[in-house]
Amino acid sequence: MDQSKTPVRVIAIAAVVLIGGGAIAYALMGKKTEVTQNPSPVTSQTTGTQDTSGTPASQASAPATSASTYKDGTYSATGSYMSPGGNEQIGVTVTLKNDVITSASVTPKPVSEDGARFQDIFASNFKQYVIGKDISSVKLTTVSGSSLTPGGFNDALAQIEAKAKS
Repeated sequence: MDQSKTPVRVIAIAAVVLIGGGAIAYALMGKKTEVTQNPSPVTSQTTGTQDTSGTPASQASAPATSASTYKDGTYSATGSYMSPGGNEQIGVTVTLKNDVITSASVTPKPVSEDGARFQDIFASNFKQYVIGKDISSVKLTTVSGSSLTPGGFNDALAQIEAKAKS
């Protein structure tokens, strides 16, 4: 074997290992995000136990709570986010009871055709990630392929939190 090519081979092998390891780590990070947003069966975030009854873990066993941080009621706000088509908006209405979101709805207010498509996808699939959750713990990232609309939802939810503070 030619000794002059050995350092080049070692560097090439090291580069392949580093790139492959980075790709695997990136893929695993993406899968972890998806698992936390689409649990099936529902996994309790506090204990890691599974509830296979179909009842969200947050409703399966309610932790003892102190005084509520937010006033009970129904609140609405319009959230904004930037998309390739421009500034988009989405209307959000939630009902709170003891800091927990008991109902939620969104009203699409798209500017672009893509905005309309992704807001419709979001509207059809977001409730599973917010109903039964403490409002302060809800921060959405990607919902069924819609990755920008959740930013508008989160913006509206932050406004609602400010309105509902006790």
